[in-house]
Amino acid sequence: MRNQISVKPFFGWISLVLIFLTPMFFILGILARDRALADADRTLATRAQIIADSIDRALQQRMIQVFTLAALPSMRGFAAGDAEGRDARKIVASSELRAIAVADPNVRAASIVDEFGRVILTTDASLNVFWGNRLFVRDALTGRLHASVTASEFNEFSQYYSAPILDNFGEVAGALILRVAVQEMWSALGGQADVMLIDEYGVRVADRSAKPSLHSALTPLPGDIAARVFAENRYGAQVAFIGSANLVDLANAIKQVDPAPVSYRDATGQSFRAAWRRLKTNPWTVICFASEDEIFATANDMILDQIKVAVFTLIIVGGLALAARYLVRPRETST
Repeated sequence: MRNQISVKPFFGWISLVLIFLTPMFFILGILARDRALADADRTLATRAQIIADSIDRALQQRMIQVFTLAALPSMRGFAAGDAEGRDARKIVASSELRAIAVADPNVRAASIVDEFGRVILTTDASLNVFWGNRLFVRDALTGRLHASVTASEFNEFSQYYSAPILDNFGEVAGALILRVAVQEMWSALGGQADVMLIDEYGVRVADRSAKPSLHSALTPLPGDIAARVFAENRYGAQVAFIGSANLVDLANAIKQVDPAPVSYRDATGQSFRAAWRRLKTNPWTVICFASEDEIFATANDMILDQIKVAVFTLIIVGGLALAARYLVRPRETST
C-alpha cells in the first residue's frame, strides 16, 4: 500500500487564514482611519487656535495704535474746533496725518471725520466724502474702537481702523481713521495653507485655500443682511456682489458654541475635515481644513502594505505546500 503525504490540510489552513484575515483587515482599516481622523482633528484645531491668536494680536496692536494717535493734541484740537478753529489748526493736524501715513508703509491713508461722519481732513482723495453710513465710523463715533473686514477700494484690499477723538469734556468730537493694507492682517496667517477667515455673516475676509474666494459667503446671505452690507459698503465700494459656496454643514457648525470638528463637502463633492476657532477681538472665525483624501491617505497606505505582506506570506506558504507534495517521496509498506 502506498502512503502518500496529503496537502489538503495545508490548503485548508490557508483558507482559514484568509477567512480570518478578511474581517481583520476591515477592522484594522476602520481603526487606522479613526486614528488618522483624530490626529487630523488635533492638528487642525491647534492650527486654528494659533492663527486666531495671531490675528487677534495683529488687530489689537493696530487698534491700540489708532487709539493712541487719536489722543494727540493736534487731532483733538482740530476735530473739536469750530470752522474757524479748524482752519487755524489744519496745518499742524495735516502734518501729523501725513507723518502717520509716511512713517508706516502699511498705512495707505489717515483721515479725520467730524461728529457726523464726514471726512474733514485726509491724506488721500476722500476729503468731504460722507462715511457716516460705514460701520467703522459709526462705531468710533459711539466711542468704540473698530477693525474692519477686508474692503476692496482704491483698487486694492485694505482695512479700516478707527478710534474716537474726544474733546476736553470727554465727548466724541470725531474719529481718526487709518486705512491699512490688508496684507498686514493676512500675514498673521503665516505660511499656513487651507485656512479661511470668516466674518459674522459667513463671508470670507481672508482665504488661503487652493481656490480662494474672497468676499464669498459660505451660504447665501439673507436679503436683509445683503441689503445692509451693500448700503454701508461693508466690503468696499468695489464689491457689488457676494457669491456663495453653499457650504451648509460648515456654516451651521461654526454657529455653535462648542468648536467641534466638522466634515463637509464642497461644490464638487470632495470631502473635507475642518476645525474652527473664534477670534476675541471681532466676531470672526478662523477655519482650518484638509481634504479627507489626504487625511486617510497614510492609513490607506498602511492597510495596503499589510495586505501585501499577508498575500505575499500566503503565496510563500502555498508554494511550500505545493513543493512538499512533489519533493517528499512516498514510502512503500507491506501488509
